[in-house]
Amino acid sequence: MRYERLKATTARFGLHTALLAVAFSPACTTPGDDVEYSETTHEISVTGGCSTSVVRGLSIQIANEVDCMSPSSLVRLEQSAGVKFTSSAVLPYMHSTARTDLVKAGNSARVLVNSGYRTVAQQYLLYRWFREGRCGITAAALPGRSNHESGRAVDLQNWSSRVTTMRNHHWSHSVPGDPVHFDHLSSPDIRGRDVKAFQRLWNRNHPSDKISTDGVYGPQTAERLKRAPATGFAKGATCGAVHRVLEVVQVEGPDLVAPGARAHYALTITNNDVADWPAGTRIAIADGTANALYDADSWTSPTEVGTLVEAIPAGGQGVIDLDIVAPMVTERTAVSADLALIAGTTTVATIDLAVTVTPDGDADTSADVGDDLEDIGADDGLADEDGVMPSVEEGGCQSTRGGGAGLALVGLALLALRRRRR
Repeated sequence: MRYERLKATTARFGLHTALLAVAFSPACTTPGDDVEYSETTHEISVTGGCSTSVVRGLSIQIANEVDCMSPSSLVRLEQSAGVKFTSSAVLPYMHSTARTDLVKAGNSARVLVNSGYRTVAQQYLLYRWFREGRCGITAAALPGRSNHESGRAVDLQNWSSRVTTMRNHHWSHSVPGDPVHFDHLSSPDIRGRDVKAFQRLWNRNHPSDKISTDGVYGPQTAERLKRAPATGFAKGATCGAVHRVLEVVQVEGPDLVAPGARAHYALTITNNDVADWPAGTRIAIADGTANALYDADSWTSPTEVGTLVEAIPAGGQGVIDLDIVAPMVTERTAVSADLALIAGTTTVATIDLAVTVTPDGDADTSADVGDDLEDIGADDGLADEDGVMPSVEEGGCQSTRGGGAGLALVGLALLALRRRRR
């Protein structure tokens, strides 16, 4: 049964087509024009799971492009002893001053982040799930209009015991009906820059199908977003943004898991190193201790997950499959597996897989269960299924309506790695 599943998923991850060399054109096009696209697979889909981590790669590119347009408006937020993410859906970016104060708050008392900065790609998914009554989403702002696109908002899992700590570090807790939500009001609101960043990325990769870069989420942006590659465009930010040696560009798997339940994760990773990661590279728990997510049926041991039987070349991309078993807990608990890729005796890269174990009966729903109530498009009958408001001043072109073999899984051992081109 495991072998049949691996064959199916290998087929699902096809290769990107080659980037086409086409001339730039200032004219706008509409769906139905004879346009060729550089990416034809792995498009954004609202079906399947309930985690916005499926668009992580595209979201990272959007965040990097925002930083190119406005340096320091988004900076990387690294996890620490005081700041922990509760799922892999948390995008690790925030405005620089908001990040400084969140880290200071975490140094006083650890904060557990359910959701921080979101891109228009993530908000698109949440809004669609909300409109379809899926994934436990109780409220969702229209794409381009969520406070979480501002770069200065967080939702905390342990919010009830952190209100005073957050307030002491300039975080407001004032949105009615959304108790988990905090805003850093002394940081600028950068909503709309993520939309403009996506528009710029689209145009960079589709020069014969350019759309307006006005930062407005209109019909043509919505139509292009649906067809964008979830793991990122062939051409991302070009301003020299610093990339990690290993970047997780997609996580297919749940944000929340019931106690004792097994969950499967497919991690699409890129090797941004100058060297290949060779066959035989171990995947182990980084600190060498037994991990709470250990799955006895597929891991080699409580501290070892498996080994690569096929290299990931420098500049290449692969997909790692692994199973976890959630520990038995009686209250909502954030658990992570900090994985190290170890070639010989050298750790070449690390991966952080985070999940929340929930006994509350809401497993397999989204960690982004709600949205601030300042700008909700809830059942107002005005927005279409893509979150486009007909009354929005759309501007420019927006006014036109757009329609393997890998890690061996033998016996108790290993993961599956599926290689594909970037």
